[in-house]
Amino acid sequence: MRIVFMGSSSFGIPSLERLIAGGHNIAAIVSTPARPQGRGRKIEDSPVSRYAYEKLKKPVIKPDDLKDGSLIRTLRELDPQLFVVIAFRILTESVFSIPSFGTLNIHASLLPRWRGPAPIQRAIEAGDKETGVTIFRIDSGIDSGEIILQKKAEILENECAPSLYDRLSILGAEAILEAIESIRLQTFSPIKQDPMLAIKAPKLTKAEARIDWRMPASAIFNRIRAFKPFPGTHTMLEGRRIGIEWALPLDEEITALEPGTIARVDSESFIVQCGKGRLRILEVKPESKATMSVSAFLHGHQLIKGARFQ
Repeated sequence: MRIVFMGSSSFGIPSLERLIAGGHNIAAIVSTPARPQGRGRKIEDSPVSRYAYEKLKKPVIKPDDLKDGSLIRTLRELDPQLFVVIAFRILTESVFSIPSFGTLNIHASLLPRWRGPAPIQRAIEAGDKETGVTIFRIDSGIDSGEIILQKKAEILENECAPSLYDRLSILGAEAILEAIESIRLQTFSPIKQDPMLAIKAPKLTKAEARIDWRMPASAIFNRIRAFKPFPGTHTMLEGRRIGIEWALPLDEEITALEPGTIARVDSESFIVQCGKGRLRILEVKPESKATMSVSAFLHGHQLIKGARFQ
């Protein structure tokens, strides 16, 4: 099938690889313009653009404006049968209606649950035990189109966002090939999404990174897993910012201490009272320093039982 691939993040690269390996004709690759990245704010291309240049030796269309008439003309002149979109931008009807077979999106959740830009992180944050990928046909809504195919995946007990991201990117690559084949053979039965079951997955913000110790230990633990690598999780002690990189919830129902209070300190961890239960902190990131074990942290810092994180 003649396909225009649209994507920016590394999540889409396995799908692009599988489409090419599956014999599909990639008529063009569309990605986002180069942008400042990282702490140094160096101008860099998207992972999809870099992959196209370095591995495929193919040019990339990088429009500033998806409504631009010249872009729409270019896409029409490519005479695509299908657009495949993954981790890209919102398309207007003038774009997504161009291909004869329509436009498919690969979304990292079991829609209509977790519509939006952060489905992987929000599923972990919510404590979901299961997620997956959805191949759906784009319409004028946000992740609201008819479902072509879904594949489920377990969220492992202590799994963090980067690991689930990698697993779902591979699952999405498998799913898009199956979906395209079902469209080619006209063997699929599209399913309309029930808007009453829709749950939003909004973009993560830095404001969410600070730990609220009034929350249950299990909820804080889920945020630690979900917010890796951005925005991370941190707390404050006597004006010092301490990143909480890894911890485990303890089923301790003692509630005599105020949330955020250090209940115990040992050679490898410290235990913090939460709104419900306690959290055993195992790895931290002191301000302006690298991630380290609590054991290493305690060599240069004193933590006192009864001190309270804010």
